[in-house]
Amino acid sequence: MTQPTLSSLRFPIQYAEVTESLMRARGVSTTGAREHCGLPPADASEPTLWMDGHQLLRGIDLAVQHCLPGEPASLQILRHFPLTAHGTLGVFAITAATVGEALDIALQYHALVMPLFDFRRLPDHADGVQVRVEPVIDVGPLQSVLTELVIGVLRNVAPYTQVQHPVLHAEFAHACAGPLQPYADFFGVAPRFNAPWNGFTVLRDVLAAPLITGNRATRSHLEKVLLADAPHHDQARPLTQRVRQLLQGGLRKGMLPTAEALAHELAMSARTLSRRLQDEGQSLSRLLEQVRIERAEQLLREGRLSVQDVAVQSGFADASSFGRAFKRATGLTPAEQRDRLRAGR
Repeated sequence: MTQPTLSSLRFPIQYAEVTESLMRARGVSTTGAREHCGLPPADASEPTLWMDGHQLLRGIDLAVQHCLPGEPASLQILRHFPLTAHGTLGVFAITAATVGEALDIALQYHALVMPLFDFRRLPDHADGVQVRVEPVIDVGPLQSVLTELVIGVLRNVAPYTQVQHPVLHAEFAHACAGPLQPYADFFGVAPRFNAPWNGFTVLRDVLAAPLITGNRATRSHLEKVLLADAPHHDQARPLTQRVRQLLQGGLRKGMLPTAEALAHELAMSARTLSRRLQDEGQSLSRLLEQVRIERAEQLLREGRLSVQDVAVQSGFADASSFGRAFKRATGLTPAEQRDRLRAGR
């Protein structure tokens, strides 16, 4: 898959409004803010709907410059970052019936608005749903702030629910740059820093919680808008997410679907499935290996099974082929990864 460039990616112009909102809260004029980011003024005769990655980073950097000392910059920015700042996708998500449905929407379409990160839903476990959040491009000094924003903004679904406990449990691979308490106050529970990866968990009872803004008719209309938009943009990968879900479901049942079975489920031919995955920069073999490795990492982290049993439950023929594939994907042997994950608990 070709590495994207910042200039090739697009983001909703509403993200610029997040920076402007924070600046106004600090009593600072927003005049010239968009020009600083390389954007036309908000009252331009032809409104701009999207900005590229360079413009986004200038906007985030400008927001960070106007954050106050003593509290993490990401948390200050998140107070001005409602879900509706994601444009159509944000409104679409809060019309879902439950938190679980809203999460499914976010996972399927997130690349339309935040292609700097890849969201991977791991195989479900007893506690709920785990999602790994992986950067697609290293943006340097702003990487930690952006990672906290991308995961933290999902917590902002809380006002649309009646859930009394944390909506999600966050994990960050980087170190905590400041006091932990402000994070605990924002998320409802302290995130885990220096974790093996970036991601979050949504507990099972939270997934079933209804959204007070759920509306089936509006949701149906907005989904059509997104589906019409998605095929025209290389950064959208809705089919990839759907195939991953089907592979994970098959793996949980101990029966991985064939290419023909996947194509039948998706109402297309195997050749069309292969071509459309290629259009999204993916292949079935690559997705299959990702899903297997992710399942193996989950089982290794739980630590209840031998490497041989982990291999079988992850869909590999034997421990030898599993070990080779695992080291190719992670750079570690299964035993080394199990020790690393246990140490990171």
